[in-house]
Amino acid sequence: MTVEPTLEKSAPSLGRAVVARLRGVHKTYGPVRVLDLPELDLYAGQVVGVVGENGAGKSTLMGTLAGSVRRDGGEIEIDGQELVAGSTAESARLGVSLVSQEFPLVGQLSVAENLLLGRRPADSRRRVVVDRGAQRRAAEAMLAAIGLDPATIPVRRAVRELPVPARQLIEIAKGWGREPKLLILDEPTSSLGPVEARLVLDLARRAADQGGAVLFIGHRLDEVREIADRVIVLRNGRLVADLTPEEATEDRLIREMVGNEVAHSEPKNAPASAPTLLEITDLTADGLGPVDLTVREGEILGIAGLMGSGRSRLIHTIAGAQPSTGGSMTLAGKTYAPKNAEQGVAAGIAMIPEDRKQQSLVLFAPIRDNVTVSVLRRISSRGVLGPRRLRAEAVKITDNVKVRMQSVDQPIGSLSGGNQQRAIFGRAFAAEPRLLLLDEPTRGVDVGSKAQIYELIDRAAESGMAVVAASSELEELLWICHRIAVMHRGRVAAVIERADATKENIMTAAATGVAQSRTELNGNPT
Repeated sequence: MTVEPTLEKSAPSLGRAVVARLRGVHKTYGPVRVLDLPELDLYAGQVVGVVGENGAGKSTLMGTLAGSVRRDGGEIEIDGQELVAGSTAESARLGVSLVSQEFPLVGQLSVAENLLLGRRPADSRRRVVVDRGAQRRAAEAMLAAIGLDPATIPVRRAVRELPVPARQLIEIAKGWGREPKLLILDEPTSSLGPVEARLVLDLARRAADQGGAVLFIGHRLDEVREIADRVIVLRNGRLVADLTPEEATEDRLIREMVGNEVAHSEPKNAPASAPTLLEITDLTADGLGPVDLTVREGEILGIAGLMGSGRSRLIHTIAGAQPSTGGSMTLAGKTYAPKNAEQGVAAGIAMIPEDRKQQSLVLFAPIRDNVTVSVLRRISSRGVLGPRRLRAEAVKITDNVKVRMQSVDQPIGSLSGGNQQRAIFGRAFAAEPRLLLLDEPTRGVDVGSKAQIYELIDRAAESGMAVVAASSELEELLWICHRIAVMHRGRVAAVIERADATKENIMTAAATGVAQSRTELNGNPT
């Protein structure tokens, strides 16, 4: 007999207008019911945090509200009007705006063109030809409206030329510019540093204070707990808890999400006597440097910094994906000067980039093809590789990192974000690299998957592999790293030992470029 979870509800929102009302909403894919909501109300003036593991139903819920997912049954009303199932245009007309973490932007178009897709600036609506000046001014106003200096994201630049954090902010500005009644923020801070994340949290609060309803989907539980007036927890497509901020402790949320406690293990200290694997001296590249760094075998070196500080540029330059313009690198005592990423791989470097769907995976291809790319030469015989050997190797790789799947023959795009990320780690481990480069290693994965990925990173270091991990999440770096290098305007402002690292001293170095002294780090007077 199946025992149904008991739903605990938060205190009723007395006197608040209902912006969205869901009754009996459900969605099924094949034999699996991925969403089953008997009742849910979203009120004006409230930020509602939504948490749950990957596959819990969060994406289906927001897709149903935004019209990109056609519900199988039930009723949804937005501001008293029935929402037609499966119509994004109807959702937008009723005032629903979804800010997706998938960035549905057109890469070859400019920032301004993306911000104003489907719209025209007020002063050019009567023109046959778009007034580019009016378009630029309107786009800059949209960026300014969310608290951004338009100079930080030039509106004439093509979106494809911008880093992931900038694209995330563009998507947020686009959603805010629609002046929605219901604003849905899907992992809005997943690739942002603390300063930009604060801007987004303040924006969510402002939207609610202006009378709208906000759904804030997040994996960073501290942010959800800070910003939300209510926190709802989804598990297996069902609403299992509706909590007040006081009830929504981190332990309680984790317990409701996964059904048990998530164990964390801190990384062991890297031996101080371990040999240096990577040495960087006066390294420069576009927007980077000069940088001096060393990484030891078995060490996890974190890279922190604000958006635009050079975190990702450093990772890409080490990997060979971005050309260096000066300085030198040595890898295992030998000169290392890659001209492209292929030479980096040949030298024993594996990189897991920030945007897995665009940079790491062929989503429509089978899992087996995605995870075996790094070992094809090794497992083939004279360039010939049979399907049985390929499948066996794919099963071995995915088992090694505990990918949850039905078969290695299914498309990798059908997996949850956490399972996709573990598959990428498995592919990297299969190549047996000496140096593992990580750019936002847990972006867009849930708390349970994060713990599993941290274990994979620990395992890599314990095997003697050197790991360099760039992350916008300070808690993540404080948890997994032996040392943290803080970037500021393309340079390393400080390298902080694990024992001395705090959020405060990392942020001080990231924001000012000035490191605190050891006595300051230890809280003693100078």
